[in-house]
Amino acid sequence: MTMDFALRGKCAWVVGASGAIGGSVSMTLAQLGVSVWLSGRNEGKLQALQETLLKAGHAAKVVPLKEAADFPRAVAAMVAAQQTPDLLVNSTASPRFDSFDRLSDEHWDEVFEAKLLTYVRSMRAALPVMAGRGGAIINISGRGGRQPSATHLAGGSMNAAVNLLTKGISEAYREQGVRANVVSPGPISSPRMGTLEASTVPTTEPSVLARPGQTQDVANAVAFLASPLAAHINGVILGVDGGGISAI
Repeated sequence: MTMDFALRGKCAWVVGASGAIGGSVSMTLAQLGVSVWLSGRNEGKLQALQETLLKAGHAAKVVPLKEAADFPRAVAAMVAAQQTPDLLVNSTASPRFDSFDRLSDEHWDEVFEAKLLTYVRSMRAALPVMAGRGGAIINISGRGGRQPSATHLAGGSMNAAVNLLTKGISEAYREQGVRANVVSPGPISSPRMGTLEASTVPTTEPSVLARPGQTQDVANAVAFLASPLAAHINGVILGVDGGGISAI
């Protein structure tokens, strides 16, 4: 039996689509009949992803985000194309792994800008047009937001802030029909994780399950939370980490 996610005809804005997880989310949503608008830091990867989606017969457009003013411009472009976003997925990565004593103010600013402030800007731009129409926000956080790691304190702090921010948004906008949830992955197999594991900074531990997490695992969770199947789920942190957090 094939499960119907009832997302066909919806419009999604995926921020961080140039990353491995964001790209997988974009592909999965497109395969479910969603028109996807792709944003991220690497415009070349965005263009390549768009080309792949278009060749497969899916609807996809690129809206680069290079400065703060680009966020409201992106939403304005969707509205002008009569594709007001029903779904917003934020999936940017924290760019800094290092020990606490090696993190400068500039490093903290970099992580803040790449993660938390990006999520704030995208939601601030999208919520005015989503409120009252209904829709879903899914923010990709990370296990480090709930379980500290000595080499991921900057990124983990931002993930913890994303968790709190999303919970607050879920309460602030629930009466206007907007649900907001977090997907919190553990270590996920990707080119980025391979680079980190090859570095001298330990960042991960063995997977709890028999296999490491895959980007598709995260994309499946996002699709579920975006769909009417999760219509009564709001303000949760859904761990996709193979049971890596033992606390209740």
